[in-house]
Amino acid sequence: MPGSDPLLVVIVREAAVRSTLVARLAMNGADMCTALYFDERHPASSSGKPAALITDQTAVDEHPGGIAALLEDPRWVRIIVLTRDTATASVDPRLLYVDAGEAAPATTRLLDDWRREG
Repeated sequence: MPGSDPLLVVIVREAAVRSTLVARLAMNGADMCTALYFDERHPASSSGKPAALITDQTAVDEHPGGIAALLEDPRWVRIIVLTRDTATASVDPRLLYVDAGEAAPATTRLLDDWRREG
């Protein structure tokens, strides 16, 4: 993912957080799409691009296999899980937990970091 803009796939159940996040990412020029379910197809324009998943704990909890299944899915080069009232750390470098209240600024900072790495 370094040096390239990944396709950001946003699957966030909380409407207010999703709307704010999508608006902020769009203003930052992110290549993104939204989905309701993890198994939806990506837009045709994203062929061959790495994909980073931005989701929330509610959606993860609803997914069969939870976070372990998502980490096994080769589509996701990075997974960002938005949480509330839970300070969670991950030993997997592809998995980041971010407070939902900080979703927009945190994800735009991450996108900027990915762009600078290249």
